Amino acid sequence: MRQLFALATTAAAAAAAAKAASVQVPTVALKNAALPGLTIPITGLGTGGYGHDKAVGYGGWPECWSDSAGCGAWARNTTSAYIKIAAAASSTQVRIDNADTYDDVDNVGSGMADSGVPRANVFLLTKTGSGMAMGYNDTLSQFDALLAAGGYTYVDAVLVHWPTSTAPSVEPTCQTGKPAYDEKACRLATWRAYVDIFNSGRALSIGVSNYNATHLQEIKDAGMPLPALNQIPYNIYRSSSWEQTVAWCRDNDVVVNAYSPFGVPDVQKYPTSTGMSSLLLEDPVLASIAAAHGRTPAQVISNWLWQLNIPFNPRTMSTAHMAENVNSFDFVLSGSEVSQLSSRPQDWCTVDPKWYECAP
Repeated sequence: MRQLFALATTAAAAAAAAKAASVQVPTVALKNAALPGLTIPITGLGTGGYGHDKAVGYGGWPECWSDSAGCGAWARNTTSAYIKIAAAASSTQVRIDNADTYDDVDNVGSGMADSGVPRANVFLLTKTGSGMAMGYNDTLSQFDALLAAGGYTYVDAVLVHWPTSTAPSVEPTCQTGKPAYDEKACRLATWRAYVDIFNSGRALSIGVSNYNATHLQEIKDAGMPLPALNQIPYNIYRSSSWEQTVAWCRDNDVVVNAYSPFGVPDVQKYPTSTGMSSLLLEDPVLASIAAAHGRTPAQVISNWLWQLNIPFNPRTMSTAHMAENVNSFDFVLSGSEVSQLSSRPQDWCTVDPKWYECAP
């Protein structure tokens, strides 16, 4: 209880600081399979946990969100705290990034309600799949279950979490290892379900996650509506390595959405043999630019992504970090600084092939 009270108290102070910011949180327009005029806030809160270690303590590394790790109350309270902080620094909406496989849909939904911020002012992005089955009927069932678990009547965006799945499916083309399995046909069947969800009005936009240019081209070749978003791991060590996919997205009005913008320090240390720092936020070029602007490294990355027009959603359970993230848009990086950050050594999958982001 003492920790939860401290969270709420700190959140109030951070919200006051966010309200004093001179620049509102920017937004990015969505196109393709999106409600006309829909925009997405440039920053949001990631709510996925990656393997809680109780020895670290709640609020430390790694992040703790899921009910299965005993972190449900933290998911609820952290979601509510972030919405209050971000709402004070936004004239439009605040954003929450969630997924049905994060095991916290119910608690994130409760946190949204607890915040007191109207539902219309919260941009809720969620996902289906990944550890669950793909295919038309399985996707519709997962989406229905997701709405029920969160207590939602609609979501602002829903994404296909991963381009493949090995989970058992009711559809032959999605049954891995069986004669009728067809990876491409399974993906397209999943996307057809998404188009029907969008047309039903229960999702204001639809998109994909972890798709490369080949996966996206399949949708275009099938003559189906293109995604509004493609959420991929994107940061200073994973930028030019995604160049082909990012170029495809920009040529086809698909907004690139970055996850792991600050790396994933509770899971991965970057290989230093290629000139990267083991922890992204300790990169020396990043640190130098941050010092020149009197900002934190995280704020510089946030500003860099803003200038690239790429929405991002860092995870954090720290209200101080939440306030940092939403107050990153009242300074301007030079073109040279943007280029320096975009030219850092890259964590190619040939360098780090076991990292899960390399799976597609």
